[in-house]
Amino acid sequence: MNNKTSVVDHRPEVGEVMDYIRHIFKALRVASSQFEKDLGLSAAQVFVMKKLKDEPGLSINELANRTVTHQSSVSVVVKKLEEQKIVIRSTSKEDSRKVVVALTPEGEQRLANIPRALQEDMIETLQNMHPEKTAMLAQLMKEFVQGAGIVEGISAPMFDEDKG
Repeated sequence: MNNKTSVVDHRPEVGEVMDYIRHIFKALRVASSQFEKDLGLSAAQVFVMKKLKDEPGLSINELANRTVTHQSSVSVVVKKLEEQKIVIRSTSKEDSRKVVVALTPEGEQRLANIPRALQEDMIETLQNMHPEKTAMLAQLMKEFVQGAGIVEGISAPMFDEDKG
């Protein structure tokens, strides 16, 4: 038996927080399912493709920065896109030591009429919040995921990219 107490009668704000978490998961799941259905791509793959459309020729580190994700997670997504011939890696024309990623013509075509990714709206909302509120939210989320035993490390995979 674990040391955590099972509470039947919880504070109303506990239910409210759990509802917000469920809303976030549902929205991400629905968005990902729609991209899978329409394009055969995950939401994370579409998100990376959109960043490459906005700024062609980004390095993996630059993509990680733009997607607010760890470099290793972005690398996995790019590899999957590369296998589908949606992106291509090449040497930068400005710096021969730098490898950059760009959409292929097929990648451009598949992105033609795709709506904004939910992750874009979430990041923009966080960036538009007052820095003190964002810092407080980050600290509270950290405390929550650590307390619930969810965190395995500092970085997490891009949404929906850790299945399989």
